[in-house]
Amino acid sequence: MYGEVPWESTSCYGQGRERNQYNIRGENMAIRPEADRAHFLRYNNEREVASKLDEAFDVTFGSTLGELSFWFAAPKRNVRERFGFNKEVLVIYSPHTRTDARIFNAIHEVMAKEEFRYRLEVGLAILVHNGDDEETRRLLQSQAEWVIIPFKESELKDLCGSLFVRARIADVLGSIDLFGMTSPITTDRYFFGRNELVQQLLVRTIRQGENSGLFGLRKTGKTSVLYALERRIQAHSQTWEGGRILVQLFDCSNPGIHSCRWWQLLEEIIIRLQHALDVERASSSDIGAYKFKMAEAPRQFTNQVKLFLTKRGVSRIILLFDEIEYITPGIEGILARHWDQDFVPFWQTIRATHQEANGRLTFVIAGVNPRCLTEARFNEQPNPLFQIQPYYLEPFTVDSVREMVRTIGRWAGLKPKEDVYPYLKERYGGHPFLIRIACSEVWKHKNKKNPEHLELVTVHDFEKLAPQIQERLAQPIKDILLSLVWWYPEEYELLQILVEGDETFVKEYLEAEQKSLLQLARYGLFREGTHELAISDLKEFLKQYGETYKKEVSPFTRGDMPPELLPEIPDLQTLSQLFAKRCEVELKLRSIIYLYLGMAHGWNERGMVNAIIKGLRRAPSRRGPDPKELFVGRPIKDVLHELYTLELKFIILENWDLFKPVFEHKARFEMNMDTINKARRVDAHTKPVSGSEVEEFMNSYTWLFSKLKKIPEEYIGKL
Repeated sequence: MYGEVPWESTSCYGQGRERNQYNIRGENMAIRPEADRAHFLRYNNEREVASKLDEAFDVTFGSTLGELSFWFAAPKRNVRERFGFNKEVLVIYSPHTRTDARIFNAIHEVMAKEEFRYRLEVGLAILVHNGDDEETRRLLQSQAEWVIIPFKESELKDLCGSLFVRARIADVLGSIDLFGMTSPITTDRYFFGRNELVQQLLVRTIRQGENSGLFGLRKTGKTSVLYALERRIQAHSQTWEGGRILVQLFDCSNPGIHSCRWWQLLEEIIIRLQHALDVERASSSDIGAYKFKMAEAPRQFTNQVKLFLTKRGVSRIILLFDEIEYITPGIEGILARHWDQDFVPFWQTIRATHQEANGRLTFVIAGVNPRCLTEARFNEQPNPLFQIQPYYLEPFTVDSVREMVRTIGRWAGLKPKEDVYPYLKERYGGHPFLIRIACSEVWKHKNKKNPEHLELVTVHDFEKLAPQIQERLAQPIKDILLSLVWWYPEEYELLQILVEGDETFVKEYLEAEQKSLLQLARYGLFREGTHELAISDLKEFLKQYGETYKKEVSPFTRGDMPPELLPEIPDLQTLSQLFAKRCEVELKLRSIIYLYLGMAHGWNERGMVNAIIKGLRRAPSRRGPDPKELFVGRPIKDVLHELYTLELKFIILENWDLFKPVFEHKARFEMNMDTINKARRVDAHTKPVSGSEVEEFMNSYTWLFSKLKKIPEEYIGKL
């Protein structure tokens, strides 16, 4: 998410006379009196550093979190106007000489607190650190969920300009292409135009106990809506009067999902629900106890759901299924042909359980093709999902386009003129992804790092860059048309005829075939009330390449498409999740090593060091100096923080008798640690990761996490 930001270039931005930071009563003007009294007067060093944020923020709150501190910084008017910050910004202060993943844990822990959730900006934080600049940069680049703006403590103390803080913020934000994000939106910071739809789905699922469908063209935001719905449900779960709400999202495009037989997927649902409950309650269950057999699976599934709802403090269970085509009869891929037979018993079981639980188990299914809801029968059997309420993602209105482009633009350093918004709506048919890509291309050609002023954007900017924008949109447009070629070939040919100019034929056909008209209108491909294509660049693509693309794609089905014909979209969200979970496991492993070795050796440092050195000498990844040299003049804690997953593994193996009560099975421990270690290589190099690799990682993470739960929580993360 981070570009190469020349942080040193802002070191003396806006030189001039420093402001007097204290008023006549000796109170710090950057720090609110109540925050000063409650926290900063006891931490003079933090007080000095926090006062340097005065040009941009008022510090309103301070507290400690383990060995870190966190502050809340309220943006001043000039910062609100320049960057669009409407809430306070979270500041993490780290006194350590090495910046590590504890900062991510701290951010998530603060944001999870009910009293802070609506007070702070989402997706943005400031880090004040004492670590190495390059190491810190690499650490921040390893995740994509948060924009974290780093300041070294020493540079804030030596601050020599009146624009330094704002210049750094502009530098970091101006180096990130916020418009060009290709992964589904996972935070409310970038989620626009669909809040009313999310609210409707929320009411249906948790208030009315009704099931729903969600459909639309590719890249219109279906997965982002599911993520938003998941966040809203989790937020409601904290205050829901009947007890916890469990919500789980299943990506049916994952081979680990669509390759399952129907009873195996029912088992997987129960396992995930139990794991989610274990994580919430910091407990551990014998997940291996859930072993479904085909003949007994419906009864087993229903009984387990009832057990959740009656004896485990759960009030509702919500299941979200994305990419439903992968398990829909007749349109599934080659690895999922068994769903021609498995679809009906799977959904019969879930619908029956929904009814027996009086609507306390509900589901939302999402995809491009609504066949799973519109077909009355599959294999001569009634379709259990027939006539469930479908919702279609409509194109953005001008107001939604304005909200999205204006908000992201202020972060990115741009200020579009008012006539830009109707232009974007008209040219790109209100398709949010295409609009963002067009804005991304304009952003690349603008100066967006001015800390005081936004760069003006006009319609002429888009018209001037039309060839470059069209080139960037070619692949997303292929992605959109892919669904029509596969599942709606007649409608695809209609669009080809339309762009060739035979509007009369198309009009007569659609008047006779209302089903085709309805489908194209639902997908937002026509301008409202007309038979004119809504997306100009899609029209141009069909003119030039429509027939060629159809011949390339149409011989294949979704499951056996040659990879070179499919759009390649880097899944940064998955990499970010793998990184966060690996950090979580590593943090717990370091804590348990320190705790167990300390107790075993009576907290004798020499004994603990020798035990660690024995393990490090076994590690094949160890290069460089003798492990003994790592401990010269340094405490054990600092050394442990620098060790990699593989090195932690060999320390535990070398002292297995000590750790056996925790992990029990040596071979399984080694296997799962090796899988977790693979994730380090994947996220370090941002390599594409397959669905099976993600599933492997999650299985290993779950196993290790369940074992580490045996350790009292107060000992974890104190290292």
